[in-house]
Amino acid sequence: MNIIKSIIYMSAFAMAVSMTSCHDAHDGHDHGHEAESHADGDVHDHEESHAHKSGDHIHEADEHSGESKAHAHASDEIEFTAAQAKACGLQVTVLQPSEFAEIIRVSGRVLPANGAESTVTATMSGIVKYASAPLSEGVAVSSGKPLFVIDAAQMADGNPAAAAQSEAAAAKAAYERACRLAEDNIISQSELEAALNRHRAAAAAAKSLGDARQSRAVSSPMRGYVRDLLVKPGDYVTAGQPLATITQDIRLQLRADVPERHFNFLPSIHTATFRMAYDTSRKVYDMSELGGRLVSRGRITETGDHFVPVTFEFTGRGDIVAGSFTEVYLKGARRGGVLAVPVEAVTEAQGLHFVYVQTHADAYRRTEVRLGATDGRRVEIVSGLKPGDRVVTKGAVQVRLAANESVVPEGHSH
Repeated sequence: MNIIKSIIYMSAFAMAVSMTSCHDAHDGHDHGHEAESHADGDVHDHEESHAHKSGDHIHEADEHSGESKAHAHASDEIEFTAAQAKACGLQVTVLQPSEFAEIIRVSGRVLPANGAESTVTATMSGIVKYASAPLSEGVAVSSGKPLFVIDAAQMADGNPAAAAQSEAAAAKAAYERACRLAEDNIISQSELEAALNRHRAAAAAAKSLGDARQSRAVSSPMRGYVRDLLVKPGDYVTAGQPLATITQDIRLQLRADVPERHFNFLPSIHTATFRMAYDTSRKVYDMSELGGRLVSRGRITETGDHFVPVTFEFTGRGDIVAGSFTEVYLKGARRGGVLAVPVEAVTEAQGLHFVYVQTHADAYRRTEVRLGATDGRRVEIVSGLKPGDRVVTKGAVQVRLAANESVVPEGHSH
């Protein structure tokens, strides 16, 4: 019995151990499969994540690549649409060789032409005052217009004209009496001649002082404007004293001061353009447009300086003021085959000069050029352009601004 119980007990124990082993093996298999599954999942997720991130990097690189291409395009060609061109009045000109004069740039001054000035002088002594409205330099006047009134009533020594008239009358009476006495041989011939001389002198003085009126108006001798006003109300003036200078604005002179080193250039000078120093619009005048002509080429320098004067005469305009300083472009012999553009076609940056050339309908390229001579309106292009180039001759500043707007600021990044 004991043996049988022992066998039954051993069998039950063996079955329990077997069942436990099977369960552990099954659990181990499940855990191993789960680990394998997790491992595969992690690898798959990691690969997908890496692929996704790689895709992001590729996409970002593509964006930068596209941006780089856009920047390269902008630095070479500037986009400027037809609408923008119309709005700013853009003009494009096909560049062709043309004639251009030899030019030297000098300083100068606008002066009244000879015979275009007159001095107003006092016709009697007295206290001066303005005839009507207050005068000032630059006021337009007409011929015969009263400018001043000279009053002798307030003079301490009386009216000089009246005194001269009295003296002339007395000298005349003395001469007539001397004539009668000479006929009767009462006085000598020399005494008669002395009386005649006194009469003539007194008559001349009375004539120069005019009539014996207490006041007298002094008028402008010609049409023009007051250049210099030499007296003010209340001043005492004497007969013959200058009161004002009247200048006509019909004909003016331009005097250019040429340095001695350009003396050999003088024989070739035939015309000029000039710009007024006070004109902020930098307007350039041409002698041919003002009816101008060359008056003289100086042969010697003026005392104390090293400049030779060259003088032109032209018809004045209201915006050209006599006495003003100018910048003068003297033109000499003409040259052919020169490439030249309007001065407004050229822009400057950091000492370099550029023009804008149209490459396509809406595209322009900034081109560096080297400049030669200029007459104030056009400038010679020494290098950088060739015949046939389509150059922006009006609106270059707007194209330049469009180019600046296309540049990405420093420090810009994604």
